[in-house]
Amino acid sequence: MKQRTIKYVKKCRICGKNNLVPILHLPQMPFTDDFVAPSAFGQEFRADIDVFVCQDCLTAQTQHDVDVNEYYEDYQYSVGSSATAEKFMRALAGAVKKKYLPETKDKKVLEVGSGDGGQLVAFKELGFKVLGYEPSSVLCKVAEQKGIPSVQGLFTRDSVNQLPEEFKKVNVIALSYTFDHLPEPRAFLDACTSILDKEEGLLVVEVHNLERIVERCEYCLFEHEHSIYLTEATAKQVCNMAGFEVIDFNLIPESARRANSLIFVATPKGSRFAPLAKKVKVSAVLPSVESYKQVADNIYKAIGNLDAFVDKVVSSGKTVAGYGAGGRGVMSLAVMKSAPKLRYLVDKKPKSTGLLAPKSGVPLVGIDQLKSNPVDEILVFSFGYMKEIQSELAKLGYKPEQLHSLLDVLAGRF
Repeated sequence: MKQRTIKYVKKCRICGKNNLVPILHLPQMPFTDDFVAPSAFGQEFRADIDVFVCQDCLTAQTQHDVDVNEYYEDYQYSVGSSATAEKFMRALAGAVKKKYLPETKDKKVLEVGSGDGGQLVAFKELGFKVLGYEPSSVLCKVAEQKGIPSVQGLFTRDSVNQLPEEFKKVNVIALSYTFDHLPEPRAFLDACTSILDKEEGLLVVEVHNLERIVERCEYCLFEHEHSIYLTEATAKQVCNMAGFEVIDFNLIPESARRANSLIFVATPKGSRFAPLAKKVKVSAVLPSVESYKQVADNIYKAIGNLDAFVDKVVSSGKTVAGYGAGGRGVMSLAVMKSAPKLRYLVDKKPKSTGLLAPKSGVPLVGIDQLKSNPVDEILVFSFGYMKEIQSELAKLGYKPEQLHSLLDVLAGRF
C-alpha cells in the first residue's frame, strides 16, 4: 500500500482549543482521484477518516493532514466539459460584477485552486484581470491554453510572496471547493488580508454545506482532501475571527448552484461593503454538539440503503453501473459492500482508460461504454448534473427511469 506522511492535528483548526469530540469513523478510505492500474490495485493509499466537532466553536473537521504534494501534482479532475458547470461559473462571476464591482477595469481576481481556469475565464470575459494558483501542473497547462495565467503550487502562508507584483494587491480572491481543503484556514485568511483591497476587497468562497451533508447523509464528502466542514454560522465565525465580515450568503440563487454548495462573500472589516453584514441572516440548523449525535447512525443507515439498492437490482437479474467519477462516486463506492457488483463507473471525461476506482476496484470507463456495453440501471453519483446527464444518455437510448439519483438511494427511495 502506498505510504504517505500523515500529520495528526491536536487542536481545533479554527479556534485553537483542544476540546473536540468524534462524530464519524470511515475506515481505510482512499483519495478521491487516486485511480490505479489493475496491477497496482490494493497498493493505493488508504487511511481512516475520522470527523470531529469542536465543542467550543462547533466547527466540524478532520484531525489529520496527509502529504498531498505528489497527489495534487497529477490531479486531473475537472468539470470544465459540463454545460451546467459553465453556466454556474458565468452566473457567479456575473453576480460579483453586478452586485459589487460593476466597473471591472483594472480590477483583479486571484483564484486559489483554479483548476483548468474555467471560473477565471468567466471573470476575464467580464473585463477582470485574472490569475490562477493551482497545484496540478496538468490543469495549469489546460488553463494556460485557455489564456489564463497560472502559478503552479499549493497555496500556503508564504505563497503571497510568489505572486507576480501586479497581483500582490487584488480586488477579489475566489475559492471554489478549495477553502475547505486548507489545513490552516486561519493562516490562509491572514494571508488574504495582506493582499486584498482594504476598501472594496471581496473574498468569494464556495464550500460543501455541512448542513446539507448531514441532512442528506452525504458521507462521500468526508474526504482526506478536506480539513473543515462549514455551516453558515461557522463560516461567519471563522471570517470574523480573521478580521472579515460576511456580507452575502445569496450571491446566486440556490437553484443555480451545484449539488451541495454553500457560497459566502466576505470583506475586510472597515471596507465600504462591511455595513452589509448587518443584513445577513445566518442559519443555525446545527447549533450544538448534541445536534451531531445522530450523524453517524443516519449515515451508516444510508450506506445500507446503497448496498440494498445494488443488491436488489442484481438479484433481479439486471446490471447496474455508476455515473460520475468525482469524489462522490469514488468515496461512496469505497464504503459500499456491494460496490464490486457494479459493472463499471462512467465518467464523461475519465482520467485514463483501463484504471480502477481506488479501494472498490470498479473499472473506470468513458461514456461510450454505455452504448457498447449497456446496463439496465445507472446509479448517478453526480446528481447535481442530473438533467444534463439524462439529456446526454437519452441519445444512447436510456430513459430517465433508468437513472437513479444518489440522494434518492441514500434516503431509501428506490
